[in-house]
Parts: sequence; structure tokens; C-alpha cells
Amino acid sequence: MNLFPKIVVFSLTVILFTASSSCRKADLDPDYKFTIIVKTLSDSTRVANVFVELIAPVPGSRVDLDGFTDENGEVDFEYDEEATLLIRATRGPQGAYLWIGCNNIRLLDDRRATQTVYIRPYDPEVEGC
Repeated sequence: MNLFPKIVVFSLTVILFTASSSCRKADLDPDYKFTIIVKTLSDSTRVANVFVELIAPVPGSRVDLDGFTDENGEVDFEYDEEATLLIRATRGPQGAYLWIGCNNIRLLDDRRATQTVYIRPYDPEVEGC
């Protein structure tokens, strides 16, 4: 009795099953959705009506995402590609901030990312966040 044909058929079946079950269909139009939550540094209270803007730390980049937090201290965004973005949250009259906070977020395809930014009173003597 020749076992060689049976071994070959079994091996090919295992290879085909492994190859077909391990493949993942590529999403040709992935979503990059994310949520920013803004809280105060002193007591972690969620803050409404905070201006949130996102910046790509790449020279020449033209990321134009901004919005205000809702009553739950959250704002939702969607971007069109994988990226790492800088977040700046400010509250107060434009150019004369009373509160400020920064963080960053990494966006991955088809997964909702969430990041918290803690704001603190703005000190004009300190540059940046």
C-alpha cells in the first residue's frame, strides 16, 4: 500500500486551509475615527465648550481638523488616513487663552481611537503646553 498520495493530498489540504483562513481582506477605504475627551488637570472634570484643534507634526502638512467639546467634554473627528496628530485644547477668547492642554493621538484603520487631554490654567510666561 502506497501512502505517498495520501500524504500529499493531506499536506495540500492543510496548506490550503491554513492559507485561506489566515488571509484578511484588505479594506480599500478604511475609517479613521477618533474621540477627544477634555478634562481639567486639577480634578479630572470633563469640560464643555473647549476648542480642540489637531495638527500633523510634518512640515507642509495641511491637517484642518477642529471643533468644540460637547456637554460631556467630548468631540468626535474622522480623518482620511493613518496618522499621528498633535492635539491642542484651549478655552478662552482667541489669542488670550485662559486654559490650555496638549497631547497626541495615533490613528489606526477601522478602530476608533480615544485620547484624553488635560487642560490647566494658561501661563503666558510658559511657551507651549
